[in-house]
Amino acid sequence: MKFKYSVLILITSILISANSCQKSEARLSKEEMKDIVDSRNAQLGECFKSGDVERLALMYSDSAKLSPNGSDFVHGRENIKAFWAEDFKTSKVIEMNTTVLTIDGNSEIIYETGLANSKILYNDSLYNAAVKYINVWRKQPDGTYLLDIDFWNKPKK
Repeated sequence: MKFKYSVLILITSILISANSCQKSEARLSKEEMKDIVDSRNAQLGECFKSGDVERLALMYSDSAKLSPNGSDFVHGRENIKAFWAEDFKTSKVIEMNTTVLTIDGNSEIIYETGLANSKILYNDSLYNAAVKYINVWRKQPDGTYLLDIDFWNKPKK
């Protein structure tokens, strides 16, 4: 009987340890999340500045949702790609800077709010554009984080 009891305690201990390891793996520190988001935002900025709609589309998950200021949702990577391709016909991002205001989540999903400022050449005129945004980054099977929700609008003046 003592042997069965000892085995039960051992198995329980192993399961608790395994569960603890899984929970610690599922958590990222705010600093780790910020590093991921800063890196992904820098890549987004490069895509916008280069006008590379193919590379930009790959920053979004297959089932991503885009909500541009005052417009209907755009669903799916291919539709988002078409949205940006149309936008890039008349505008070129010269400079883009993001400031992360809040960040939260875990290893599977990261929620970010922030401000973005861009210098945009639109129909031969230079504009300074400012937006507030909410991004949701979802971890993919290959370990990368892709935009799953991209929402922005103009801040109040």
